[in-house]
Amino acid sequence: MVSAQKENKLAPVTYCEIDLKAIRHNVKALRHFAASRKLHNISRPSTLQLLAVIKADAYGHGMEPIGHLLDELGIDFFGVSDVFEGMRLRAAGLKKPILLFETTLAAQAQHIVDYQLMPTVCTLDVAQALNRYAQQKKQSLKVHVKVDTGMGRLGVWYKDAITFVQKIMALKYLVIQGVFTHFPVADTDCAFTEKQIKQLTTLVQQLDQKGLVIPYVHAANSMGLTGYQVDVLNLSRPGLTIYGLYPDSKIKTKINLKPAMSIRSTVIFCKDVLKGQGISYGHSFTAKKKMKVAVVPIGYSDGYLRIFSNKADVLVGGQRCPVIGRVTMDQVMVDVSKVKNTRIGMAVTILGTQKQECITAEELADHAQTINYEIVCSLGSRLPRIYKS
Repeated sequence: MVSAQKENKLAPVTYCEIDLKAIRHNVKALRHFAASRKLHNISRPSTLQLLAVIKADAYGHGMEPIGHLLDELGIDFFGVSDVFEGMRLRAAGLKKPILLFETTLAAQAQHIVDYQLMPTVCTLDVAQALNRYAQQKKQSLKVHVKVDTGMGRLGVWYKDAITFVQKIMALKYLVIQGVFTHFPVADTDCAFTEKQIKQLTTLVQQLDQKGLVIPYVHAANSMGLTGYQVDVLNLSRPGLTIYGLYPDSKIKTKINLKPAMSIRSTVIFCKDVLKGQGISYGHSFTAKKKMKVAVVPIGYSDGYLRIFSNKADVLVGGQRCPVIGRVTMDQVMVDVSKVKNTRIGMAVTILGTQKQECITAEELADHAQTINYEIVCSLGSRLPRIYKS
């Protein structure tokens, strides 16, 4: 019988490799870019600070390890989706402010206060529930107000925001730390985004004139930070750029990023296939000539999508090798006919660089007709994350 201790030492065959040096590089580049922004906002902190978005398990990169790295790098704020992600970060020992982007349920007020999380509020019911429990604990709670300027998702409508802010400020145990909005089409519709910026700027100016100065104003996700100049903002919310992913190819000329994630695997079986033989379920691929086929242990249960069938490449021996036949739950078949001396145990790169070739998240996203961060977020928890310093 194999002991648990020995099993734990067994190296994974397929895994995500996370390059921490790349993340350090990206944070430095984002800080430099943010420092170049000129703000004209004397009513609040005038330095454009970074709120690192590490929701969705840090876009598939591992929330706790990335959170600790960013904490070491001096990031002052973290952004996650909900109370459960916030509790995970607190359990991991992170003590910096954690903003919950989702508006919360009133029933979650106790956990938010107890774990010292910073909720988004856009309904009075939730705000009142938070205030009641904070009063019981005799401690104030910092909150952010979400304003809808056109996303059509969460948030109080911008025209109603002043009245809403006044009601929240009347709650003794709540302190509004920030006000923010979200850009839905920053990468496709500049005019609409500029309109949102104007609406948010006007709102902040009106609040300031009434003496309702909110310390932090934010709207800029990765695309907002790199693609637009917004003088009223003093907090930026980079997400995918931290991990070396570009929100738009045009941004590549403005900031140099390094992808942090690679997916590595291994050839576990090789075989010769004769002309006319079908490959995988449904025989969507039939060999047109004799060929060498390798089996690689990754499939749609790991987040390697079925739509990659007969479309995507992997790297073997530094060469591009097409995925043939349908992607199965746990394995893919690859044409390695042009690779010399293909053998079991050869390294395979699913995502990332091998020798002079590279497969990017953008390339896989093009095959799937989606976005690069859906690719990395979709990778299953069955794939171990291995961190390279």
